[in-house]
Amino acid sequence: MISFILSILTQVLPFMPLAIGISTSYNLLRATDMSLDGSFVLGAVVFAKLLTLGCPPFLSAFVALLGGALVGVFVSFIQRGGHIDSLLAGVLVVFILTSLNLIILGRPNVNLSSLNTLFSSGFSKSQWCGWFQVTLACLSVCFFSLLFMSSRAGLLMRSLGDNPRLLGRLGYPLELIRSLGFSFTNLLAASSGIITSQIVGYADISMGLGMTLTGICAILLGQQITRVFITTPVVRTGTDFLACLIGVFVYFLGLNFLLRLDIDPLYLKMSLGLLLIFFLRTANMSKSGAA
Repeated sequence: MISFILSILTQVLPFMPLAIGISTSYNLLRATDMSLDGSFVLGAVVFAKLLTLGCPPFLSAFVALLGGALVGVFVSFIQRGGHIDSLLAGVLVVFILTSLNLIILGRPNVNLSSLNTLFSSGFSKSQWCGWFQVTLACLSVCFFSLLFMSSRAGLLMRSLGDNPRLLGRLGYPLELIRSLGFSFTNLLAASSGIITSQIVGYADISMGLGMTLTGICAILLGQQITRVFITTPVVRTGTDFLACLIGVFVYFLGLNFLLRLDIDPLYLKMSLGLLLIFFLRTANMSKSGAA
């Protein structure tokens, strides 16, 4: 039972920052940003590369986060003026980052088990001490993300997604707000990659494959669950955050349950794909009904 819980925590905790980034892009900015897959890997790759070069863990993490933020600025630049669709821009950036990540790392993967990381001191004492550090780091990222989304900058990002024309007429710099939004989401994706690489003990250039689609599925799952229990109007930012938390936990709980039933991975991927289609259609029908 303990191994089952740890298996879920291994997936849920590092995935939460990425899920918040996906939710911010999908719900606030109204964009399906596939570049988060690449930023997830970039965070892990830059962090691992700097550690192998002898850099301190905190400095390595800072540079990796900065790299994720710069990817967001690049995505925003590609979309500037609405010349390229957000989905296509994200796909193009993933193509670019696939090569860039391999160039930075110099090989397909790097083992971090023998290197000094942010959580190595905790895990060297005990497993529970290490997991306490991981939990504290993930919750800190989620807390500061919630504060940012509740700030004036977060409200401007939401306005950009809801009504960009009105925001432009009021004199706000749309491109600057868009850059801020995508920098924020890609920074969260990079932080998730940094934490994940330390938990699994390696950085791999293919470790982010399908992360954005997985996150969208988990978020939509959480939204459907929260609609059942929350029927009165509440703070939208808090509801989105709660949907992320519930959706990610339920998603990985079901995933690990299916794995314990010895489901063939081939059928598992097919089932998850059908589940994503179901919740996407359900969400669109709900929005149409509300309109």
